[in-house]
Amino acid sequence: MVTPTPAELTRELLLAVRDVIGASQAQLRETLDRLGLTVPLADALWALDPALPAPSMKVLASLLHCDPSTATFLVTRLERQGLTERVPDPADRRSKTVELTDKGALVRGELIEAMVEQSPLAALSAGDQAATLRLLRKALALGSRP
Repeated sequence: MVTPTPAELTRELLLAVRDVIGASQAQLRETLDRLGLTVPLADALWALDPALPAPSMKVLASLLHCDPSTATFLVTRLERQGLTERVPDPADRRSKTVELTDKGALVRGELIEAMVEQSPLAALSAGDQAATLRLLRKALALGSRP
């Protein structure tokens, strides 16, 4: 048996991560349709954690790994659905933060519950989930070093 090279293993890991994300999105399709959300809108809702301070548009764009104009587009669509609102940043009145409305918090909660239940990762044992989480966090930490 041929041992794969580190580059081949990395490629396979990236494909597996992409496939898990794709399978999660496919299984979530019915929930997204019912909530009137697209995958990018769901990602934006996920990023708006009501337990954390409301992010600025710039911070939200960073959390979504997109440019600020894309974040603005998504927030505008969420506002039209009554899920978010832009409010002046208390620390810098020239800047706006994005807050969930009460409806947005309810929809976000329902979305996250469905994502957790329907993800292929939910089929893993608690030990496998903990190991996977530890390894992914380790990879992120090592990858962010200069």
